[in-house]
Amino acid sequence: MLKIDRSVWTLYDGKKKITLLSLVLPLLMQSIFTQLYGTANTLLLKGYSEVAVAASSVANQVLDISIMLLMVVTTGSVIISSIEFGAGEPERAARIAGTGSVLVVCVSVVLALVNFFAAEPLMVFMNLEGEPLTLACEYYRVRSLFLPIITLMSFFNHLLVCNGYSKYTLIVGISSNLLNILFSFAALYAPFDFMTPISRVALAAGIAQALGLLTAIAFFVFKRCPYFFNFTPKSALKILKLGIPSAMVSVMFRLAQTFTNSFVAAMGYEVVATKTYISTIVAYIPLLGFAIGQANSVFMGRYKGAGLVDKQKRLHRQDLLLAFCCNLVLSLLVLVFHRPLMSMFTTDPAIINATTAIFVIDLFVQLPRSINNVSENSLSANGDVRTIFATSTLSCWLGSVLLSYVFCVVLGWGLVGLWLAFVADETFKTVIYLFRWRSGKWQNIDV
Repeated sequence: MLKIDRSVWTLYDGKKKITLLSLVLPLLMQSIFTQLYGTANTLLLKGYSEVAVAASSVANQVLDISIMLLMVVTTGSVIISSIEFGAGEPERAARIAGTGSVLVVCVSVVLALVNFFAAEPLMVFMNLEGEPLTLACEYYRVRSLFLPIITLMSFFNHLLVCNGYSKYTLIVGISSNLLNILFSFAALYAPFDFMTPISRVALAAGIAQALGLLTAIAFFVFKRCPYFFNFTPKSALKILKLGIPSAMVSVMFRLAQTFTNSFVAAMGYEVVATKTYISTIVAYIPLLGFAIGQANSVFMGRYKGAGLVDKQKRLHRQDLLLAFCCNLVLSLLVLVFHRPLMSMFTTDPAIINATTAIFVIDLFVQLPRSINNVSENSLSANGDVRTIFATSTLSCWLGSVLLSYVFCVVLGWGLVGLWLAFVADETFKTVIYLFRWRSGKWQNIDV
């Protein structure tokens, strides 16, 4: 029987005590509130048009790739900052934060402009045409212009967590989500004459996130978190060296999702809408395990900086078990209550009945995903980013994309085939990550 060692879940930063739970709960709520952006907009747009639901869903999937790509800087900055804090070097962490913020602004502005002008070819690539194509392009262009805002808000939220002030990210999440719902509702139903309704919803979400960014920066300054505005090529290269492979894990995942969604889009917007409803529900299942993985990364980085390998091993083992149990319980609850949950989005009994098998299969997606969330963060925090990048890339293209094509297009299994491909993807990564951790090679990587 595994003996729980609570000491590995506690850190001391001067007089400040940081516990795993104190990071996990705000990180969980932050993830939930981030997810609520899409859920709120889906529910609001559903009352406007089913076509708008499908269009915004596809547009958000493509936009998520850019957001994950921009996480390169944030991820690298957080990994290095955690290690510097663990080594007792807050001044170095401050310089990393300054360089990272400059990188975020520069890269996100360029990517925002590229996405704005490439909206139509990207949506055409996703097999959209006619009215869904027009609506998706309108939504995508507006949301693209807010990429710098979205990325900077994420950057400062992650630095707050790295400094042990995760509860303030909770306030940012609550306030920006409430504003998003209020603004989006007003944008959709108020008698405005400017822009189309779907464009106004996208604009409303962007304004809410801009106010969220200002709130995050205010907390960052108020708590006097280490920060020195500067830019040094050496620090930038160090951030990118760790950030690119680590963040590309999420990029590969989103990119694979985009390709698989193109297979679904070919089946008609009704199937896309059904997939959107299911995905909206199951997206909440791994959030607790993901929050545990994020908190694990902060602790793991500090222990690496302090040279506490034994604590790293115990922390990893306990967090794996904790995340696995959380995903198991939440998956079972969603499976039991999937009918009333689906009825929030559709009243068609045929659609609801057809989704039962998918919710059953999703249980076998979420269990290995819990292990992957913790393992990826553990390996990244130790600088072993190449392993997770190679594994994720191989798994995404051979698992999610190739198998989705075979199951959905060749065999015609529809959404059931799509979810079976997800199972293969997550299971493959789990096996590789567990073998890598047991090998102990991550201990010898210099950051």
